[in-house]
Amino acid sequence: MLALLCSATNWYSNFGTKTNWRFRILGEENFLIIKSMTKKVLITITVLILIVIGALVFTNSNGFRSPLPSLTGELTIPKYVSVFLASSVENNKRVPVLVLSAVAGGGCDSASDLEAKKSLRGNTLVVDIKGYKFTKGSGEFCPSVILESRAKVNVDPDWLKQNGEKEIIFKLDGKDNKYKISYSQYRVILNGVQATNVIASRPGYNPSNTPVSLEMTLYPIDVAVMYLAGSVSSEKDYRPAMQNFAQAKGFVPAEQIYSGLDQNEKSQFYVVLKNHSMPEPNRGESLGDLPGESVGVYLKQVFSDAEHY
Repeated sequence: MLALLCSATNWYSNFGTKTNWRFRILGEENFLIIKSMTKKVLITITVLILIVIGALVFTNSNGFRSPLPSLTGELTIPKYVSVFLASSVENNKRVPVLVLSAVAGGGCDSASDLEAKKSLRGNTLVVDIKGYKFTKGSGEFCPSVILESRAKVNVDPDWLKQNGEKEIIFKLDGKDNKYKISYSQYRVILNGVQATNVIASRPGYNPSNTPVSLEMTLYPIDVAVMYLAGSVSSEKDYRPAMQNFAQAKGFVPAEQIYSGLDQNEKSQFYVVLKNHSMPEPNRGESLGDLPGESVGVYLKQVFSDAEHY
């Protein structure tokens, strides 16, 4: 009996020792797991804090440029201004527009529109170019673009059609730039007479040093142009076939309604849209293939208006 009791006591003692050892091992493993998870959470929080701090520093650094900065600069007079012809629609009539453009800085800079004041003195239109408000950018990483400042000056077509030579004087930085402007059979022509720092040129960033002669046709607002795409021959006159095609589509040849309107291109034909909407600016609308020819016919606006520049 005593031997049995001693054996039981020894078994219980050994069991307890092994059990405590197992619980101790499990406790240490849980502690290590919790410690590892806590460390990962702390690292994650630290990384997030560093990201937020970095974003705030970047936002307030010189390298960040607000898309709509405040124009705090003073009025700046450009050295040169280029001018080209465009048009606008007022009171259901197309009118000529003088588009003035000046290089005003780079990608990080800011500039307002050109400030220009026009006045009419008999047969002379005076355009006084004041300048633009400029703010120099301080960013280190700026897009490689040229910043332009522009102004649009409408020319009264009724004044332009009156008898007598018409003159435009552009005033810039104390200098007068003289041009002749004329109107004949829907066509407007601008020629330089004496120009030093306001130069007539075609749209673009590389104006010439001397003014070029600019011409533009003031097509009525209901006139569009049909043109061809495909295997077009420069020698062939497609106008008779295009006229038949236009009439089959319900279009009216523009020259039948507007006498004197230019119709000189062999692969284009101007039409009046009566029951057809005007195509979107700078986009052609397919009308189908020209019968008997391996070319397609498209319809588009005659040219882009000033608001698209």
